[in-house]
Amino acid sequence: MKLMIESDVQVVSVNMEANAIVLSYEGDVGKYGHVFFTHTLVPSDQEESKGHFSGFARTILTDGGSVRGTLAGVWQRNGSAFRIHSLDDAIGLPDQNYVDIQVDILSKTGSLKLYTLNED
Repeated sequence: MKLMIESDVQVVSVNMEANAIVLSYEGDVGKYGHVFFTHTLVPSDQEESKGHFSGFARTILTDGGSVRGTLAGVWQRNGSAFRIHSLDDAIGLPDQNYVDIQVDILSKTGSLKLYTLNED
């Protein structure tokens, strides 16, 4: 794995559902342009302090193009702070990435580190 991008993101919405927390974000993420993405966090314990998630991303590139991607992984929560470990697969591109995301739902701020899983 090679670190490719470090970026800040903004939490644009937090939706509490009976069996999940849905977080939506946006931010400028290097070569992917402006990225909009969502995680549906499903707890695996009574304290709702950890679990798994699925998600989706769509980007707007600087040339006006777009990239889509599927997201999946695990998460942990400490108070209002979440740490999310995501495996991302870009649709129509060879890119597969591991993304380490830290976000606080009260301040609605976050950061990410994107590592490529590609060999090149």
